[in-house]
Amino acid sequence: MICPKVEEQNDLELQRVDTPTTVVRWKSCCLVMDKDFAIFFTKYFIIIGLISFFAIELHISESCEDKNLYQSLLMLVIGVALPNPKLK
Repeated sequence: MICPKVEEQNDLELQRVDTPTTVVRWKSCCLVMDKDFAIFFTKYFIIIGLISFFAIELHISESCEDKNLYQSLLMLVIGVALPNPKLK
């Protein structure tokens, strides 16, 4: 089988495209908040709440099946929380 010859093109130039960054702000009657910060804070609030709930239930539960369930859910939430959320 004969493969076609591919020529290298060394004349390509990388160009950096500067896009203007826009900050989206949410406004209410008495509060102005950055959208990214609000999403970041909300995600961490929910994650901390879930971790606290699963840790308390893990401590309170007496049966082995319940402890396995809460331990698995706790590890799942911690695994999801480690790489996320990110501020842009």
